[in-house]
Formats: sequence, C-alpha cells, structure tokens
Amino acid sequence: MRINFAGHDTPFRPWKPELGRVFRSDFAFDSETTRIDEQHPEVIPTYVIGAAFDGQQGYFLTREHVVDFLHLHSDLPMILHQAAFDLEVLDALSRSLNIYDRVETNQIWDTRLLHRLYTLASQGHTSSGPGQSTLASCVEQYLGARLPKDLQDSHGQEVRTSYDQWLGRPAREIPAVYLEYLGKDVIATFLIHRLLTTRIDELLSQSSRVWGFVSGEWLNAQYRRWGPLTHHIQLRAEIVLRSISRTGMGVDLDRRNDLLTELNQVLDELRGRLRSLGWMPGQQGSGKALQEILRGLERQHHWSLPRTSTGKYQTSREALEGQCGEDTFVRDYLHYMEVEKLRNTFVSKLGCQRIHPSFNTLMVTGRTSSFGAINAQNLPRDPRVRCCFIPADGHVFLNADYSTLEMATLSQCVQSQFGVRSRMAEAINAGQDLHRLVAAQVTGKLIDDVTKEERQKAKPINFGKPGGMGDRRLQQYALSSYSVNLSDEEVEALSNTWFDLFPEMNDFLRDSERVDLGEVAARLFQLTPATRREHTGNQRDRPQRQNEGEESQPSSILGWMCLKILQDGHPITRNGQPYSAEDIDYFWTCVITRLSDLPGDTRSAIENRRASPTLAQSVRRFLDRLPCFTLTGRLRANASYTARHNTCFQGLAADGAKLALWRLWRAGYRMVNFIHDEVLLEVPVNADHAMHMENVKRLMIDGMREVVPDIQIAVECVVSDSWSKESQPAAIMTAV
Repeated sequence: MRINFAGHDTPFRPWKPELGRVFRSDFAFDSETTRIDEQHPEVIPTYVIGAAFDGQQGYFLTREHVVDFLHLHSDLPMILHQAAFDLEVLDALSRSLNIYDRVETNQIWDTRLLHRLYTLASQGHTSSGPGQSTLASCVEQYLGARLPKDLQDSHGQEVRTSYDQWLGRPAREIPAVYLEYLGKDVIATFLIHRLLTTRIDELLSQSSRVWGFVSGEWLNAQYRRWGPLTHHIQLRAEIVLRSISRTGMGVDLDRRNDLLTELNQVLDELRGRLRSLGWMPGQQGSGKALQEILRGLERQHHWSLPRTSTGKYQTSREALEGQCGEDTFVRDYLHYMEVEKLRNTFVSKLGCQRIHPSFNTLMVTGRTSSFGAINAQNLPRDPRVRCCFIPADGHVFLNADYSTLEMATLSQCVQSQFGVRSRMAEAINAGQDLHRLVAAQVTGKLIDDVTKEERQKAKPINFGKPGGMGDRRLQQYALSSYSVNLSDEEVEALSNTWFDLFPEMNDFLRDSERVDLGEVAARLFQLTPATRREHTGNQRDRPQRQNEGEESQPSSILGWMCLKILQDGHPITRNGQPYSAEDIDYFWTCVITRLSDLPGDTRSAIENRRASPTLAQSVRRFLDRLPCFTLTGRLRANASYTARHNTCFQGLAADGAKLALWRLWRAGYRMVNFIHDEVLLEVPVNADHAMHMENVKRLMIDGMREVVPDIQIAVECVVSDSWSKESQPAAIMTAV
C-alpha cells in the first residue's frame, strides 16, 4: 500500500526475512502494542506490529519478523518518538536483541527528547505540559500537518487503543486504517528528526556569545560525546527512570496507618486551639479571618509583616516564622499547616502496598522531577514518613547519595568552563569539609573545634551563594531549608568569609556579558523616539538627518527612563528636572500593553500605575535573561541571572547523576527511587552488603567523573530495613 503524509507518498509493504537488509542508513521505527494498563504501570504492554521508514520506503514489521529485521539492521541508527517505551516493549519481546546496547553506542534517537531540548535551547522551557511533546503536537509544530489521534475504524473503535485485537493474527487481516495510522506515525518521526537536528545545528552555530560558552572545539566535543544538547544523557536517564517507576516503592501499611492516626489527632488538637483564637481552618471565610488576625497581631506587637503584591499578608512559614514564630497563634497556625501538608500531600497517598511514582527526565535546569502517584523526589525527611517505605520481601535498602555534590560541580565549572583557578576545588580535593571550613573561618576556631550548630549555619551560605542569593534571601533560605535563624550580622560575616575563602566566585557571579536592561526594556515595550513623540506631542526629539533611520528603533535610553518610572512615583532627570506628565503616561501606557508577558506579581501594580523599588526590581529580574550553557553542552534560553548560575552547576550535577543511574541499571541493580543526588536500591538481605556498597560507590563515582573529572567525588552508603537512615541500619559506610 501507499501512504501519503506531509508531502511524502511512500510505498509500504510487509517485511519478510527473504528480503534481507533493506536499509543502508538511519531509519525511524514505531511499535503498536496491546492496551496500556494505567492502573498497573509495572506491566509492559505486548508488541503487536511495528513499522520502519528510511525516508524513501517503509516496511510493516509483524511480531514474528521484527527481531530478525532489527538484527539485520543492528548497525544503523534508529529513530523513535518516546524511545524508552518502544525499547522496553522490544526488550520484553526478545532479550536477544540486546536493544540497550544500541543506547550505549548512541544509535538510538528520540525525537520527543530532541524536541524538548530544542525548546529549552530556543525558548527556555522543556515542553513538559500536557500534550506539548506528543508526536501529534510535534507534527503540527514542525511539519505543519495534522496527525489525527482520534481516528476510528469501521466498527467505531478508536484505532490508537485497539491494536490488541490483532495480536497473534495474520497481518493480512489487519484493516488498512490501522496500517495507515502506523505508517503516518513512523514517517512523521523520521521527518521531525531530520528537521530538528538541522534546527539544533543552526542554533548551536550561532551560540559563541552565550554565557558559559568555552570554544567551538569544546562544543563540538560535547556534541559528539553526549549528542546534540545532551540528548544521549537524557535518553539514558529516561530509560532508567521509566524502569524505576515501573518497579515502584514498597509501603508498610501498618506504619502508614499508625502515622495517619497520629497526624489526625494532632490536627484535631490544633484545630480546637485555633478555633478558640478566631480561625477555623478549611471553613468558608477562613482566609479573610486569617488576614484580620494577622492585622491585629501586627498592631499588637508592632511587627512589619511581609505582604504580597496585592497588599495581603504573606502566610508562608518563611514570611511568619522568622518574625513572629513564638506567638501562640502563629506557632499553632504554622504547625497546623505543616502537619496538614504532611498528611494530605504525602501520608494519605500511601494507600497501597507498592506505589509507582512517575518522573520527568528534563526540567529547565537539567534536573529531574517527580509526579503522579506521589512526588517521590520531594518527600519529607521526617523519619516517621521515610519509615513507611520498605524494601520488597527478602531485600534491604541500599541508600547511596553524593556528598556536597553541587559544590564539586560548581568547582568544575569555574575551572573548566570559565578558566579560573578554584580554591574551592583545592579544598575539596584536599578532603576538607567546606561547611566546617567556612564556619571555622568566621568563628576563628580550628576546624575540629567547630560545633554541629556552627557547621549548620554555613550550609545555606555554601549552597545559596553560588546562585547569587542576597543576604535577605539567604536568611529566608536558611530558615526554610535548614531551620537556621541567621541574624543580619551573621549572614554578612558568613557571606564575606565565603568570598574571602573562594575568591573565584566573584568572577563566577560577575557575568561575562551583562544584559543591557534598557535595550531589553525598549524592545519589549516598543519604546522608540517615534512612538514617544507621537504620544507626547513633543517635537524636540525630532531626529537629526543622520539619525533618521533610528527613530523607529527601540532606544536603550528610553528603556532606562521607563525603568526609573516603574521605581519612582516622582522621577527626575539627571539635571533634577521632573519627568513630564506626558512622558510618564507614555511609559506606563507602553508597559501596560505588554502586561500579559510580565510576571504575575507585577501586574496589579502596573495596572494601577503604582511605582515602587519592588516593582522595578521584579521587572529588572524578568528582563535580565540570557541563554546559558552547561559544561556538557546543553543550552538554556531566557535564563535569569540566578537561573543561569544555578543551571551551570545544578545541570552538570544532574547530568553526572543520570550517567551514574545508567551505570547502576546496566549493572543489574534494582532501583526504586532517585532524588537528584541520591539513589535508593533493593539488594537481597543475605547478599554481601559491603561488596554491593563498594560496587555502587564505584559506579556512581565513575558516572559522575565522566562530567566532573577534576574534583574529588564522595558517596555515602547506608543499608537499612526502611528508607529512613535512622531505622536500625544494617551497615554504614562512607565511600570516597
């Protein structure tokens, strides 16, 4: 039969072994399977029929012949959309394919991942929303065609989900509508791959001024090693994360039920106390009542509580605990919100013996995320919750995590990406504890005399400063993440000490190519001399003859004037003259026309023309965006100052951890969770645990060293009968 799609009229026919090798170059492949069981993600659907296309001709691959076909073409690159799924199906069909060996040799390409990486590189997001990276959406975006997914056969059955009826039946019985659906999918996959690789190459050829770019030779080397924009790393991670999701984590239902009962009792007690103080959580009008209570407390205690952009009191722990956490109402309110979140977000979801979380392989920083049955990467460290997770019968957990990983990747970036000597790298390689080092310097103590509390105070500085956090934000971060309350004097002393110890960080945090915010503002708000003159009626800015072509171009000077108006309700020029009412109206009018493009927390103030330093700072942060590279060659567009610095070392750490995951999985380890720099595995209870810990340590360090070759990497391992490290560990070993 012939299939016409996106301007290609292609012959398709069934492949049989006597045809032998029919392709000479890369080809696209797609499989159709039995229906996916959403309630049982651990079940791999069964292969029914597939198709292959090399740009010229297509073949249908029946169940009895697909293995022979793939063996004959095992040396050719294979292109898929959502490759991890098809590879899983093929591996379940026949282990003789050794399908994952092709991933090792970079012969597998995933157009879904390429699309997401290209979107990150060109737009600054990863197309991770519902429907944003499906084959149908990619066809529409890149080919300008439509790939109908709601197609029905002559009996009214949805084609996409009805292939299981043809399992084990001769291919000649499969109606043409099913074959045409399959053929269009595989043609689309091939064409999208060809177009995406071309666009990525064009984008990278123009990237020499991107923040974090090293050299053309460097970028070519990363491309060859890790694929365009780190495609090969992401594919490995997606395969392993899919396996982790399928395996799932065991739940001790007795412990979970006991904890749920305990939490409900605490909530009942807190609810009663809060009701007596005038707040009834969950009841109609409770939000308004909370605002009134906070207003009264502010007057009573002479507090200055932080507010939102709409003028309401902020009600988060960060906003309230630092200033008024000892007040009876505030203390009970924060405790109630914490316990309620613990119950609703985590404990209540643990209602089955094995839970199967899902994972998103690629966030904008390069890190992963978790969703679905539970957010497995954001579970509380509360041992009561962690103890609810248990290994399968006859197994124990082996918990392995990197020690201060992001400080190691930061050091590697500073040295290799920015060419600066790193004192931090020297300290890590000398085996020093960086938290103790900072604490000792600021207290004047010997490193061995630093207390646990003093060391804890250094953590938020070491982890927050590389992202460009200011002192105020560091105080909030210290409180929310480490339960450390830093005074103004302490945070200033710690920050100064940090830069004294690691002077290279001044260079790292000073962008090599800063954004001209005035120019960016002028372009966004279309601030030109011509539009200004038209709006204000002021003729004094009529251009000189030699500048006539510039009057319709965005003006950096006007952009800076606009930012001044957003900051000051009564702006003045450098000569001390107040801005004219017409100018002020012009700038506000231009900004309001782009309201939908601006951050949500600025819109109310802009609509009401309410100038303030806070508004101006928020808009400045929004405008201060640049593309940036990771050391592995992944490009991220439109990254703010903080985002591009975090992406630099967080993205590198994520890539190394993903490579380590792949090594562990290929070594046969059964992984049940992955949390950025931590891996949770199940090993037999009667196994040689010391040997497994050494092996896991080696694999994780070797994986990370592929991208962090010059900095010492440390891994800690714990064996226990539940996820909590406090749960009677069978063995503990720190591996370096």
